[in-house]
Order: sequence, then C-alpha cells, then structure tokens
Amino acid sequence: MTELVIRRLRRARERGAERGSGALALILAAMLFLVMAGFVIDTGRAIHEREKAADVAEQAARFAANQISAADLRNGQVVIDVAGCTGHVQDFVRASGISGGDVGAARCSAAGGNQVTVEVRLTYTPLLLPAFNGGLTVWGRATAQAVQEQ
Repeated sequence: MTELVIRRLRRARERGAERGSGALALILAAMLFLVMAGFVIDTGRAIHEREKAADVAEQAARFAANQISAADLRNGQVVIDVAGCTGHVQDFVRASGISGGDVGAARCSAAGGNQVTVEVRLTYTPLLLPAFNGGLTVWGRATAQAVQEQ
C-alpha cells in the first residue's frame, strides 16, 4: 500500500510541474493576436493616410491651377502664377486642416505655362505599433492644368 501512495504522490508531483502552461500559452496567443491586430489596423491607416495625401494634393493642384496671371489672361493666354504657386498650395493645405511641418513641406514641384504639379506630405503616428516613434510619412502628388473655356 505504501508503494501505491508513493506512486500517486509522484504522479501528482509530475502533474503539478505542468501547472500554468495553459496560461502561458494563452498569454502568448493574446500577444500574437495583438501584434496581428496592430499590423492590420496600422496598415489600413497607412493606406487611408496615403489616399488622404493624394486627395489633398489633387485639390491643392486644382487650387494652384486656378491662380492664373491676370495680365497674361488679358492677352489671351492662360499662365499659372509660378512665383506664388508654393504659397498658394501651402495656404490650401493649411485650410484643409493639415498642420505642423506638413504645411511647410507642401510645394509645387513643377509649374510652368498652364500646368502645375503639387506634392503634399502627411505625417502620422501608428496607433497600435508605436515602433516608429517619429511617425510615418506618406506623400501625395498630383498635376492639374488650367484651361480657358471658349
């Protein structure tokens, strides 16, 4: 009988060594789930910010294309105000609700004649995966052309 008791005590000791392993597996699975969720959410947010930058760039290019030289228009030519192009783009970006260094980064990358190309930068911080403490940057680029309707 003592041999039976000793065997049962050994089995109980061996089973006790495995205690908590289910909790450890659950904790690891939860951490993996959080990383995956963060990846999905932050990737979706990056796509959204890139689309927003492209949209703001399109609208800013249209705005800059509307800033034409009045003197040239009197002579029958549609010419974009090249000298003030970046200022017009930055004014539009600021009015769009974008602030900080992103306003200063907005610019006319090419302007001449009746065509203008605009670049807009947006900086954002990931929500769940803050590995990028300085924030991530996306760019939007668009071209618009001013035409004279007859």
